[in-house]
Amino acid sequence: MTASPATGVYAAKLAEARRFDVFVQTHRQPLVAYYRRRGAPSGDIDDLVQEVFMRLLRKLQAGEEIAQSYVFAAASSVWIDNHRHAAVRVGTAQHGPLAEDLRSCAPQPDRIVEGRDDLRVIRRRILELPAKWRKAFLFHRFDDMSHTEIAQRMNVSVSSVEKYIMNALASLKAGDAGTPE
Repeated sequence: MTASPATGVYAAKLAEARRFDVFVQTHRQPLVAYYRRRGAPSGDIDDLVQEVFMRLLRKLQAGEEIAQSYVFAAASSVWIDNHRHAAVRVGTAQHGPLAEDLRSCAPQPDRIVEGRDDLRVIRRRILELPAKWRKAFLFHRFDDMSHTEIAQRMNVSVSSVEKYIMNALASLKAGDAGTPE
């Protein structure tokens, strides 16, 4: 018995839905942390994250690829839009037109400097990781390679790759360079 074209379409949609589910699971916590660092009210965080995923899903449905860097660019855009809408709601109700509309959407100079400093620290921490951890981490996070592809590239087991990535993430989170076991 052969599969009908409808079954193939269904299978493709199901696979796409599963990939997006994995994408959501991977990026949900970093997005929540992103909005917490910016001082978003805890009651708004889930809505903000949901809006980011809706924008990304629309992009995927339009057949576009999502670069890793686009996730937080979208999050930043959602954050700015949220502030604009909130300011307009509050401002027009109380004060009429807002001077906020005249403000630049560009990041403030102190925020730019802070962001550059953060990037320098992160870059230094990554460079201080043990070589195997660093390679596995960079392949996974920046080259978007699967654990199997990394294992083949590094000539180690998939289990070793998983441990390298786990150790790198734990080390980066703790803020130390870590030491290989």
